[in-house]
Order: sequence, then C-alpha cells, then structure tokens
Amino acid sequence: MKLKKLIVLEISLLIVIFISLAAYIESSFYLGSPETAKIGLYNEREFAKGNVTVVPGEIGIIRFSYSIYEPTILVLELAFRSVEKPGYLMVRCNNRPLQPFWVSPANSTIILNVMSVSGAEWVEPLSSMFGLNDIVFESDAINGFEGLIDYRIKLRGTR
Repeated sequence: MKLKKLIVLEISLLIVIFISLAAYIESSFYLGSPETAKIGLYNEREFAKGNVTVVPGEIGIIRFSYSIYEPTILVLELAFRSVEKPGYLMVRCNNRPLQPFWVSPANSTIILNVMSVSGAEWVEPLSSMFGLNDIVFESDAINGFEGLIDYRIKLRGTR
C-alpha cells in the first residue's frame, strides 16, 4: 500500500513540475528581453540613424543590434542627400539581397519594407548573430551610384 502511495506521489510531483515548466516557458516568450524592449503590435522603433557615403566599386556597412525575439517588419528609409553620380545601388540585409534600384536626383527618397516570417528572418536576435545585424550598400564600379545617403532603420512589431 505504501508503494502505491509513493508511486502516485511521484507521478503527481512530475505532473506538477511539467505544468510549472510549461507555464514558465509560455510566460517567458521573449527569453529575457526586457519588457520595455518590446516593439508592440504595429508600433515602430528606430534602431539606427545616420549617413553613409557610397562610392562606385566599394561597399558601405551599417551595423545595428536587435535584442528582441519577436518577428518584425524591417523598414529602411533612405534619403539621398547628394547624388554625385546617378547609378544602380544594391542593398543587402544580413547578406540577403534586396531589389537593386536606380538612384538619380529625381528619386530623392526610397522606403524599403521587408517582412520577417518563420524560417526567413531579415533581422536576427542576439542568439543568432551575436545581436549584430548589418545593412550593406553596394555600388557597381561601372554603373554604380555615388553620393551621400541618410538612413533610418526602423522595426515595426507584428504581434
């Protein structure tokens, strides 16, 4: 009789431990990200702002960190402050190319939006890439853009 009570007690204890563990994992979805770091549904937060000079045949790199574990929409706002030479510009995010586009004085601003989906993230959290993400501006040596770009990197929450 004591053996049956002991087995029932052990099984009950295991069930309580598993339920507690499941509740903890469910409640800590953001894996330690501070509550203030959350972006929130449809809200935007700016992660980097500045300018970069692009010269044909060279690349310009911008790095920013992302410590949140929620999927986001990457919003990259580009304003071409000076266009020394009109040409093609390729933008890459974490070595994933976006569509190349023609830069001229006629198109002074461009806003690029890319959405992260399960298995195809544009922006990686701390655990994936040490929290560093990069935006690379490539200008072809022959038909490449040359000039100064003002950029703003924003992330829009999806949940």
